[in-house]
Amino acid sequence: MKPLDIAKTVLETKGGFLHVNDIATLAYELELCSERELKDLPSELSGALSKEVKTKKPFFSRIKDGKGGYEKGVYRLKKSQRFPKHRWGES
Repeated sequence: MKPLDIAKTVLETKGGFLHVNDIATLAYELELCSERELKDLPSELSGALSKEVKTKKPFFSRIKDGKGGYEKGVYRLKKSQRFPKHRWGES
């Protein structure tokens, strides 16, 4: 599987936000990767997720720390904005 597919599957299963190392460990536990792939998976996930977050319509987002920056290596699934928050004609 591709790193982004692995991250999506793990985050959908566990929910919330996770560090890249935790995503790799859970991917191995969910049998999404082999033990041989587990060694390189965190760096592959980190690179793929950091590139994907910078696209115009990302599927993942980073977690902010309290100091105006972002926590290193922590990602979550982006919340969907497909449905409007209010009905038509209401403000």
